[in-house]
Amino acid sequence: MKHSAIEIGTQLEAAAPQLRTVETMLHDMENNAAPDARAVAQGKSKPFLPTMPAAEYEELKTTLRDRMADKRVEAEADAEMEALPRAPIVLVGPNFAGATDVDGLIPPDTHGAVGHDHFVEVTNSHIDIFVRTNPSQRTSISLAAFFGYTTRVLFDPRAVYDSVWNRWVVTADAFQESSTRQLFFVAISTTSNPLGSYFIYALNVTFNAGDFWDYPQLGYDQDSVIITANVFTASGGFRDAEMFAVAKARLYNGLGFSVPVFTGLRATLAPPIVLDQNARTYLIAASGGSALSLYTLTNSSRPNAIQLTGPVSVAVPAYTAPPDAPQPGTSTRLDTLDGRFVNASTQTGDFLWQVHTVNLVGYAAPKFYQINTATSSLVQSAFFFGTSTSFDFNASIAANSANDIYVTWTLTDPPRGINAQVRFSGFDHNNGTAYSLSPGIAAFTSPTFFTGGRWGDYSAVTVDPRNTRRAWLVNEDILTNHDWGSRIVGIGFAS
Repeated sequence: MKHSAIEIGTQLEAAAPQLRTVETMLHDMENNAAPDARAVAQGKSKPFLPTMPAAEYEELKTTLRDRMADKRVEAEADAEMEALPRAPIVLVGPNFAGATDVDGLIPPDTHGAVGHDHFVEVTNSHIDIFVRTNPSQRTSISLAAFFGYTTRVLFDPRAVYDSVWNRWVVTADAFQESSTRQLFFVAISTTSNPLGSYFIYALNVTFNAGDFWDYPQLGYDQDSVIITANVFTASGGFRDAEMFAVAKARLYNGLGFSVPVFTGLRATLAPPIVLDQNARTYLIAASGGSALSLYTLTNSSRPNAIQLTGPVSVAVPAYTAPPDAPQPGTSTRLDTLDGRFVNASTQTGDFLWQVHTVNLVGYAAPKFYQINTATSSLVQSAFFFGTSTSFDFNASIAANSANDIYVTWTLTDPPRGINAQVRFSGFDHNNGTAYSLSPGIAAFTSPTFFTGGRWGDYSAVTVDPRNTRRAWLVNEDILTNHDWGSRIVGIGFAS
């Protein structure tokens, strides 16, 4: 790899941010602050951008259709997969409808996080803030009004809660304004209250004329907020993944910054949520074949001393991109993406937890990894899925500092007539060191099939800062009109 910022001096410059209050945002929304019709049309037509050539991606998905074998045998299951889950994880909190499609943007890209008093959900077009003890108390703001930007449509939003510093971090990408200007927005709450005020940073992330900054991911360690993204050339080819980190001391105090940008990185590089004071921060990518690519970040908050080294190959069982998921009652299949890591990892001690969806004998199935970062080696990995005939995808994972883990994913099961489910599972570290997640529990089953084709590019599950034996998830579902909705669910361990 190369250190582009150190070797060629690429710097990302940001002036002091704009301070915006929720009252101002709501006022702007009431005055119809929204992108113009042409910008909205652009947002509605954006395809998924695989990091392999688009024609190769389509050919792969076509080839994978209807080539199914016994996935339970392949996954080396040692018990009936449709029995009750081994992990004592249950619904312990609310289970309620989240955001729905109000602007015609597909997919929703559901993401969010739980804080001490609120749950914040972000989707393509809106941020929805729920009071956690009474989810009917909801504040909904368009992303345009939230960030104060209407020139282009905003997409690929993410939200995390930093429970150490009690700050919300919300990001979103905008479509290009020109060949030399594409904005990426970072919002930092000034307190733990997501209904208060925010520092809004607008960053121009075009470093080569015509490039497109796509699929940004959001993580943090004890000192900095970490951003990664895929970059595509003007002709549509994948250039590389890029990464930058900004000191919390500057972001959380509303100060400007200048930081190096690392380029030439492996596709869809996932940053972590770091739970401790580890001096090293680990980023990881699923590069294909029989390895994962592990990078080490040090001095993340110090622009003049930051270092990114790697990648080191972590040997894992071979994997390939998954087939798309069929649905009962329609020929429309749901896109299960290209085997990438779709969300931040969790880093605690010497362990890094991640999950992605890959091919399991003709089915889409999530596979989780526990990686020892001290030795750059795999501790364990395993598939998880609902039934012997289900397609399972769109998975996210989170862990607490004790290495209890939580997952959410989507399931469809045409032979059983099951439309898209919001599903979850978890494993209590007190139950041993060999983690098992199948088959999980259905939190919500959609009443019908989806006609939009593009399923959400990611989901989210986050550990509850009030009780780390609990977690909250947000994932996509389907409304009775065949359009997308979302579900927010509280889960945890029974004892």
